[in-house]
Amino acid sequence: MTENIELVVFSFLCSFGLGIVFRMNKKCLIWAGVGGALTRIIYLLMIEATDMIFLQNLCSAIVAALFAEIMAMNKKVPSTVFLYPSIIPLIPGGTLYNICVNIILGNQSEALSYTWQCFLALGGMCLGFVLISTFTYYRKLYFMGRNIELKIKKYFKKLFAKKADKS
Repeated sequence: MTENIELVVFSFLCSFGLGIVFRMNKKCLIWAGVGGALTRIIYLLMIEATDMIFLQNLCSAIVAALFAEIMAMNKKVPSTVFLYPSIIPLIPGGTLYNICVNIILGNQSEALSYTWQCFLALGGMCLGFVLISTFTYYRKLYFMGRNIELKIKKYFKKLFAKKADKS
């Protein structure tokens, strides 16, 4: 339990630190750290729930992307400002290290096993980002379309009201 709390705190600090490196706005730095901690919490919960690497990373990436989109709308900045720091806890660095070590040692079967794990993790992350990005894109288009429709209706009402006044 304390190990998991340490992981969440370190995820917060890493995401916060990446925000500093990217020279984020000071108002957004804390939220970048919160995104990293939230992503780690979801990842740890998914590790307890299932053994499927793809599903663990998919759910964590969905939460990270959803958090980034919500914060982007709230703070009026691009979603990547929050997405990049939030995904730091998901990067499969240990798996990449094991791939390289096993290639160097000549353990091809182990290297392939770790490569498959890395592929599943990255595939889950990518699919999670694409799902949320597509959802928010079409949501924005829908509401933008509604606003345009309302503006057009108001314009024609004013136009016809002016013609009626002239006659």
